[in-house]
Amino acid sequence: MGWIAFDIIVLLCVLLLAGIGIWALKRKTPMHFWAGTTVNPETITDIKKYNQANAIMWFCYCIPLIFSMIVAPFSMDIAGIIAGAGVVIGLVCLFITYGKIKRKYTK
Repeated sequence: MGWIAFDIIVLLCVLLLAGIGIWALKRKTPMHFWAGTTVNPETITDIKKYNQANAIMWFCYCIPLIFSMIVAPFSMDIAGIIAGAGVVIGLVCLFITYGKIKRKYTK
């Protein structure tokens, strides 16, 4: 039954991260990555594609967490490893991916 609490907590995290992705899709101005920063619209070649790439990045970050929720009822140990590794490795991937997105769409 402990997996239910795990799944609820992970689901809240997934909803937050997916919400960032949805926000990126709906923005008319360029999505920023770092807290408290802005991206100058004049430096972005295609704002819509730039924001779509940001949204996809955030949706992909959710995948290991969703997978851990599926695994949790069967093995909490494996679910925890998947979630932990997904967050840590995924965070590094977020930094790298955002750098590539910014380079691709910056004038």
